[in-house]
Amino acid sequence: MTLIFTKCDKRKKKKNGGKRPEENVSDFQELICGFFQSVPPWIMTSSVTNQGRDEILLQMAQLRNYWRKH
Repeated sequence: MTLIFTKCDKRKKKKNGGKRPEENVSDFQELICGFFQSVPPWIMTSSVTNQGRDEILLQMAQLRNYWRKH
């Protein structure tokens, strides 16, 4: 399982806390850490800046190779 965080080029509005995307990811990881032995891998993405595109493609290729072998 890999967590994908989208719209990471945007910042929350001040009235909603004004947090940067990195802060939101950190808060989410703290929230879910009690449900996992270790926090699952994660990728931050943005369709505007193409952030995370290469990481997602690499993850998909690795999973495809894994499932071909098993």
